Amino acid sequence: MHYVVRLPQTGGVGGEIWGHLANTNPLLRRLDSDPSATFTVMGPTAYVPSYFSEEPRGVPTSYYSWGQFSVEVALVREVPGLLEILGAMLARFQPEGRHPPMDPAEPYWQGMLGAITGVRLRIVDAQSRFKYGQNKPVRVRRLIVDALRRRALAQDDAAAAQVLVHLPPDGSDAPPSA
Repeated sequence: MHYVVRLPQTGGVGGEIWGHLANTNPLLRRLDSDPSATFTVMGPTAYVPSYFSEEPRGVPTSYYSWGQFSVEVALVREVPGLLEILGAMLARFQPEGRHPPMDPAEPYWQGMLGAITGVRLRIVDAQSRFKYGQNKPVRVRRLIVDALRRRALAQDDAAAAQVLVHLPPDGSDAPPSA
């Protein structure tokens, strides 16, 4: 499922995750009877061999991220609400446009609107973990980024990008203090 996350300024709790499911999805029957659910997302994962860090006692590890959200589900079947969700998704995933106007009378949307149910997941609890070597000096993290990019397995480049995103903004070469 592609989804759009809308978070308040204070963090994840109280935010919403929007998306849609096909009306044929059996999950909808369960959500009709019990609107409590768990929504889990995973980020890029990469195994980091001990020798990637060039440290004498490098420890093999995995880099990964995940988020798990306890949510209350509101099912959206009315056309205005579906168009709002689809509009948010198009803005996020297709910002270049190139789709018909968001008008329920538009033939493009008519079949689709009858085939999906929107979901608004209100976040009531959130847990997450981002493990991309933040405990290592910047110099070592950059070595690991280079090694991941050279190895080039399926998620290595995305994991390397996450390592770079988590570098200290001041460019210091010391790991953060505990």
